[in-house]
Amino acid sequence: MKLKNILISGVGVLALTSCSDYLEVDAPSSATVESVFSSPSQINTALNGVYAKVLSDNTFGKYIYVDLALNSDVDFSANSNEVAQINAPKRFDCTAESGTVEKVWNSLYSGIETANEFIYNLENSPLYTEDNSEYEELAQKLGEAKVMRAMFYYELLCYFGDIPFTFVPTYVSQDFVPAVTSRDEVYAKLIEDLRAIEPLMIPSTSLSEGVERISQDACQAMIARLALQAGGYSLRPAEGTTVGKMARPANSKEFYTIARDYAKKVIDSGTHSLTNSFKKVFVDECNDIVNNGDDPIFELPFGTGSTGQVGYYWGPKCESSEGVTPHAWGEAKGDARLEAFLRYKYDEKDLRRDHINVFWYYTSSNLPQVHADYSSYNGKWSKLWKTIALGNNTTGATGINFPYLRYTDVLLMFAEAENEIEGKPTAAAQDALKQVRNRAFAPADRAEKVDAYVAQVSTDKETFLNAVLDERALEFGGENIRWKDLVRNNLYGEKLFYTFLRYHSTAVNSVASSEFSDMVEEYDGIKWSEILPYDIFSCIIKNPGDKTLYENTSQPLRFIFNPYKTGTQPQISPANFMEQNGLPYTPISEKDVTGLASSSSTIGWTDTQFYNWCNDDGSPKAQVLYSLYGYIRGEINGDITLVVDGKATRINPVSYDVKNLPAVRYLLPYPQEAIARSSGAYKQQYGY
Repeated sequence: MKLKNILISGVGVLALTSCSDYLEVDAPSSATVESVFSSPSQINTALNGVYAKVLSDNTFGKYIYVDLALNSDVDFSANSNEVAQINAPKRFDCTAESGTVEKVWNSLYSGIETANEFIYNLENSPLYTEDNSEYEELAQKLGEAKVMRAMFYYELLCYFGDIPFTFVPTYVSQDFVPAVTSRDEVYAKLIEDLRAIEPLMIPSTSLSEGVERISQDACQAMIARLALQAGGYSLRPAEGTTVGKMARPANSKEFYTIARDYAKKVIDSGTHSLTNSFKKVFVDECNDIVNNGDDPIFELPFGTGSTGQVGYYWGPKCESSEGVTPHAWGEAKGDARLEAFLRYKYDEKDLRRDHINVFWYYTSSNLPQVHADYSSYNGKWSKLWKTIALGNNTTGATGINFPYLRYTDVLLMFAEAENEIEGKPTAAAQDALKQVRNRAFAPADRAEKVDAYVAQVSTDKETFLNAVLDERALEFGGENIRWKDLVRNNLYGEKLFYTFLRYHSTAVNSVASSEFSDMVEEYDGIKWSEILPYDIFSCIIKNPGDKTLYENTSQPLRFIFNPYKTGTQPQISPANFMEQNGLPYTPISEKDVTGLASSSSTIGWTDTQFYNWCNDDGSPKAQVLYSLYGYIRGEINGDITLVVDGKATRINPVSYDVKNLPAVRYLLPYPQEAIARSSGAYKQQYGY
């Protein structure tokens, strides 16, 4: 039985203490604790309660992957507000009153409290002894709770830096205000905790629920993730600056060694491979197909109708009318989007490109409309990919699993750590990168795109690191990983600087000539002025019913003539074009789709203008200027402003020393409520 089916009835079951927020906890019933942890079946129910905290929309069900996916050169959310905001963390612009920040903080700590209770009570249970025949299974459950506790703490460390920390449940310690602890110490304790339980855990191949349950290999991968982030750079308080500075811990190499060793454990175990195609990994998740031993190491086991927003916020938007869609899949928001230029960074033969990048959405009358915006839809997951539709009046709670830990991540973490430790790209590091790229290219292309490419980027440590990070950008879009990768390698400021200029120069170039074009093209190694299609030509087509072309086999589609390059409209009709080029498509009209008398019956090419991001006066639109507001932004008068130590500072990007960019204040403020309840024990830093 799939774990997600078990958890549907277990969501919210465990409430040994009831928490309205982290610092307000009621006392538990000791009788409840004794009865629960004296029964193996009740222990399992209690563990489901910890899983329920992971599956909550306030944590991994939505907020962490949608609301707190910070802007970068991969994940991107446009914002047109020209003034500072209370609740816009994606653009590094929020205050201690942010509702999003408070909700995530409270929910993560509620998850920690629930995990702490489970761990404490199981470790003190009369059943948890080595002479008990069920000891192995109980140790496995203990390990699952410890990994989930580490997951909660990991997000807090990434978003807040030094944090309140404890492994003791509140009802035992009676400490409602645990001390703020150095991130280095927290990382070390989390890693030590998982390293101790990891040998007692069970590989995913021996679990009946497979990768829907946290396994030994998932624990190993989590140790690698914690250690790699711990060993890298992060924003830290420093004298002489209000925002702080980027620095690594003194024992950075120790953390990198742990990351390498535990990633290698996963690799050497042979438990996982990259047999399935990139597309199949995510489409199978949309269809409740759990593939054990492949790329996913641990999938968040959401339940249809109860948990998870995957495929509702990801994938193309599906508009509804009064909550109902004209098709059977229901509404989708499509808000978890990608930076508008990412799609052009894929090699034209990269098999990931056309699955990730979706060029159109569906209106409430079911018309596939070209999406010309400041970001693009991420097609990894979509409600539309489900073979069995959820219903035309559905919204979220899709039940689509999310791969929290993937083997590709482990391979690339190993490559990064090995390269850092050895000071060069070793053969083992190169092989790890090759495995990821092998899946991304057809066998006939691998000699050039895998072997020759890896040899080309393996000349030195820095070049190889950049190649690994580039691969991660192409692989993990929509998984809230990119900004953490950039922080760890002290590249966040640089990538944001050029992301802003890429948007700005493209906008200006649509009407004039940007002074930033040359520097952006030199940095990216891409002649944007030559490849960007300011006009994209398309036509509506009948769905050919071929999943190799489009996963949904019934919705009308858009055929895009020039999705990745400049071009002029074909001088022949869509029908003649399809026939002459041997394409299996039948052009249709809007009226053929909607059946409405008001819809056009013309079958022809549509010209959609992209990158039309300037106002009538030639100035870039607000979304170009303000989407990275808290770090770099444009002004109406044409100035470019960089936030230096918390102060808006006018700069000339052409002459600015990019190697000395200020730190990005990506860390979030402690919620004001938490500070108030701590009676001043918690204090804001980083200029908040």
